[in-house]
Amino acid sequence: MNGYMELQRACATAHKDVKTTESKPLFHFKKQLQFLYGYVLGFLMALITLLCYERFLLQAAQVRQHSTATENWQAGYTNAMRELKSDANLLHQRLEDEVRVLCMVLTTPAQHQARAAHVKATWGKRCTRLVFLSSETDVDLGAISVVSKTHDTYDLLWYKIRQGLRHVYVRYYGDYDWYLKADDDTYVIMENLRYSLYPYQSDMPLVFGYELLQQNVTYMSGGAGYVLSKEALYRAVNFGFLNETLCPPANYALPEDYSMSICLQNVGVLPVDGRLMLPGDQKQKMFPLQLFDFMNANETLTNGDWIERLTPYELDWGLDCCSNFSISFHYANPAVMYLYEFLIYHLRTAGVSHPNAMLPDKIDNSEFLSKFFSENNESTPRIPVKWVDVA
Repeated sequence: MNGYMELQRACATAHKDVKTTESKPLFHFKKQLQFLYGYVLGFLMALITLLCYERFLLQAAQVRQHSTATENWQAGYTNAMRELKSDANLLHQRLEDEVRVLCMVLTTPAQHQARAAHVKATWGKRCTRLVFLSSETDVDLGAISVVSKTHDTYDLLWYKIRQGLRHVYVRYYGDYDWYLKADDDTYVIMENLRYSLYPYQSDMPLVFGYELLQQNVTYMSGGAGYVLSKEALYRAVNFGFLNETLCPPANYALPEDYSMSICLQNVGVLPVDGRLMLPGDQKQKMFPLQLFDFMNANETLTNGDWIERLTPYELDWGLDCCSNFSISFHYANPAVMYLYEFLIYHLRTAGVSHPNAMLPDKIDNSEFLSKFFSENNESTPRIPVKWVDVA
């Protein structure tokens, strides 16, 4: 009996040894597989963490860069304005008080930080009020949504500007005298704009800008920016936008500036080229191209020859191209905007002083109308102006 039990124990031990021997390779394989799985998972997690961290660092750096640039330029601008305000005549203060300008800047959500934020950090701060027209509200920027994102396209800019002007009319019409429309890559010297607008009464139906001519229609360049008087805004919103005989329909894929000018002229608004804004200064003040393009020879234009083809008068090029009271320049990226800021508001030339400008005389409405129509060989505005496809 004892022998039988010992034999059973021996068999059981042998069976256990065989099972253990057979499972060792599988055990090691499982261990290796688990290790490999953990290694790969750890590598992927580390890679994702690194990429996310780098993106976070990049975004943080961009925010810091924009914040630092804005703070530095704000400090520099404040100091420059403090120096200007020490001048005896306080000309700029009078212009700020007496020429109230609401600036409407067209932008899109993709350009809120890339472009619009730099408008706000530079010339936009000098507007009496700055409003960005977009398809997405941005409280920090000051952007309002006037169209849906599906309607925020280049082909539907005419619809967008109509909606923007309606919003501005409802919210701000009683508070401002002039309404500037500009793009988020346009730079505007607000002091010169106010100085040039000072002679005029905002109850006159006027629009100022860079004059272009196409299909026998005079229109103001949108890129250079154009300025509506209070009366012009009133007529556009209350008469033009409500009548498709006077204004192109909102869904027309016509250029925004072309459509706007047709609409304004058909409600009796007078288009006035920027060259004629200041008496005695016949040089251009609002530019659809970069300043460099006009100061260089016209054979080297970086944006094509359309400007010569559409401008209804002979252009001046080179150092004599532009008025000393120039107002706006198109195609200004953020770097160019800050360059203008430095050259205009910070750079000083030792020993060189500029005489204090005197406010221009106010222009009598009847005299202006008589002068305007005599120069254009007209006795009445052209009503109605028909629109055609200019694509």
